[in-house]
Amino acid sequence: MKKLRSEREIQADFLLKDGDYRSIRDMLGRINSIIPDKLVLAELDKNKEIRYHTCHDLYEEVMNLGDGLLAAGLAGAHVAIVSDNCVRYVIADITISSGVGVVTPIDVNAPQELLETLLDKCDATAVMCGAGHLDRLVKARSACSKLKTIITIDRKVEGYPFYEELVAAGAALKKNSVYRNIDLDLDAPAKILFTSGTTGANKAIVLTNANLTANMINCMDVIHTVGEQTSMSVLPMHHATEINTHIMTRIGCGRLTYINDNMRNMMTNIKFFQPDIVTVVPMIATAFYRNIWAAAKKAGKDEKLRKGIKLCNLLRKFGIDKTHELFKDVFEPFGGRLTMLVCGGSMLNPVVIKGLNDLGIGIQNGYGITECGPLISMNSETLKEHLSVGRQCPGLEVKLANVDENGIGELCVKGKSVAKGYYKDPEATAAVFGKDGFFNTGDSARIDSEGRIFLMGRKKNTIVLQNGKNVCPEEVENVIEKHLDYADDIVVYQCEYNSGHAPREVLCAGLYISDAERRADLSAIKADMEKVNAELPDYKRIEYVELPESGYEKTSTRKIKRTQLPSTCSGNGLNLM
Repeated sequence: MKKLRSEREIQADFLLKDGDYRSIRDMLGRINSIIPDKLVLAELDKNKEIRYHTCHDLYEEVMNLGDGLLAAGLAGAHVAIVSDNCVRYVIADITISSGVGVVTPIDVNAPQELLETLLDKCDATAVMCGAGHLDRLVKARSACSKLKTIITIDRKVEGYPFYEELVAAGAALKKNSVYRNIDLDLDAPAKILFTSGTTGANKAIVLTNANLTANMINCMDVIHTVGEQTSMSVLPMHHATEINTHIMTRIGCGRLTYINDNMRNMMTNIKFFQPDIVTVVPMIATAFYRNIWAAAKKAGKDEKLRKGIKLCNLLRKFGIDKTHELFKDVFEPFGGRLTMLVCGGSMLNPVVIKGLNDLGIGIQNGYGITECGPLISMNSETLKEHLSVGRQCPGLEVKLANVDENGIGELCVKGKSVAKGYYKDPEATAAVFGKDGFFNTGDSARIDSEGRIFLMGRKKNTIVLQNGKNVCPEEVENVIEKHLDYADDIVVYQCEYNSGHAPREVLCAGLYISDAERRADLSAIKADMEKVNAELPDYKRIEYVELPESGYEKTSTRKIKRTQLPSTCSGNGLNLM
């Protein structure tokens, strides 16, 4: 079999013939010069028609918007973006971080109080927003003393500067452009990103242009592409993975990315775009897999699908892939061309990995953390080694700190993509950014003799039992998912159980099962949980199961907020003791 080449290898004699990109601005200049007519971004317009943007379109709009923002008095400003995903979001992010000031993408669904806290925390003096969020930003402006300017990004609202007006103003200044001639300081702050807040308050991470560019190169090192594959962007753009890793790398390789405006429209828009690749989180990959089998069962074709999988797996042994021909009905809801999911955020269920691969959808599983740009490693061989998140990117160093007798320690990372620290928070910076240049990720891991990284769980999530033993909840959650693949949410935590005697701390599994009939079948759930406990050491076994009627509160990237979990058992669940 022919060895797949990384994007960096593919571009070595083309876009990177003069060496690695030195900055995002450098990247824009090169693609504009070398492949000006290449399509790199696309989205649906108001008439549900696909609007494409070439490398030249992207370059010119960034330059013009830059001059427009500078002319509006925003040189050196901290500018937040609060908007649904769109091409203009990408352009604004690049423009601000590449010569105007410092950009801070903020979760468009952040509650009002949190929105105001984040705007204040990053010292935003201006914000670019979707017009639908204007009222919230006007309210925030009265609460945030530094916030002065509000710019609408998608449509004109009387009394407020508008994105198109700024671009037009910048275009008029082209002959005397300031932005096009900026000498960029690569080590100056360019972007502030907030952590998700799954285990505590959101921290503001400062990334420089050097960090952002190094992250893009790291991604080019580990992503493998076959031909002119298109991708679809679905994750919220305030998340480090989406613009920094996915979209920016695609642009830097001259590849076309379709922008989905909102996750609610994902399945509708995927039919329009017909992408080859989609970047997702594990929850979306799992939903894809479950929906495929649910649709097959509803149509009475599940047995036929199983037989087709056996035939395809046999043919693949001889180098023949007929999955997309035999499973047309399966691929139709995904546009018909989907061949790869690039997944990050947490570990994937091996059943889902194999199940999707059997259908002709491969998976590349990435691991990263915002402070590292975010990409740290990528596993392109998930089918062979689903427990590993792969080896670190070539541009990074990794080591383990405080290693225990099982070879498990805290993963530490060093490299050009790693941030220098948290914004105006020297105490938090000193706690995790070492003087030796290594960042302590807070993730427990082990590294095998071949350099593969195996995540064991978040250090902050570790449950310390009364007997002193440690339990990584993610490890137990993975075992539960293997046996209860019908559970929509799975979370393991410690809480107080009152059996009528003295209250005591127990390991609890919270299982949200949307199918009411399955949720009501307590004997089946108990039997499955007994299978789970049979696989676990005594001290890791689940003693109580909560069965809420609604899902757990999550971040915008579909991670359960562990800080919101109950401290006591309801008494209405399943007692496994």
